[in-house]
Amino acid sequence: MKYLRSSLARVVLSFVVALGAALASTTYAVMQPAELVIQEVNGTASYSVGGTWQPLAKAMRLAQGAVIKTDADSTVDLLLPASATALRLTPSSTLRLDKLNKEAAGEMTISETSMTLLDGGIAGTQRKLASPSRFQINLPGGGVAHIVGTEYYVRADGAVSVVSGAVSLNYNLPGKGGSVKVTVSAGFSFDPATGKVVPTTPAYLQNIIAHINTTKHNAEVFKVSGGATLVVKPEEVVSPHSPP
Repeated sequence: MKYLRSSLARVVLSFVVALGAALASTTYAVMQPAELVIQEVNGTASYSVGGTWQPLAKAMRLAQGAVIKTDADSTVDLLLPASATALRLTPSSTLRLDKLNKEAAGEMTISETSMTLLDGGIAGTQRKLASPSRFQINLPGGGVAHIVGTEYYVRADGAVSVVSGAVSLNYNLPGKGGSVKVTVSAGFSFDPATGKVVPTTPAYLQNIIAHINTTKHNAEVFKVSGGATLVVKPEEVVSPHSPP
């Protein structure tokens, strides 16, 4: 009987240790830093880490905290492998990388991305994120555009246009106008002057569609863990002379 109690105690102890290790690995799992890859620099652009500005070049990798700035008539194409997102920072724009995190969850990657568009505009193409991933673009006035899986163009003044999918937007109206929460669907734009969602005009689409089409092309192939290839197949190239 004494031997049986001793054996049982060892079994229970082993179980408790194993359970504790499992719970610890689950409880204390944390996001890991992700990176942003500079795919192409068209013209002149620079980046800053800690206040020192340096020339930006193709194939550079930047972490959270960096600020990217494009000169007039210049663009920068960006890739975020963790969320399979392609972005284009348009001319005379400034973007700050606030948070770039990722975590492996089986065959999926959970990502947490937050950036602030300080000036100018940014186009993007993004696949649907695995829950509970988050991707948001903050605006200088306190507004936030939540991106789920879509093709879009966001300006620092709060204007948001969507070509496919949808963008959820919280926007602080100027002065004491309060805030609005809207969903911008494909073919529509948010007008920050009125706080309303309106159909995207052909003239405005003409100005932004080349940037969006570039991000669609750049987002076609991403390398994911294990050496597999994730192919994001965009819809056909959108023309400003046809409905988005």
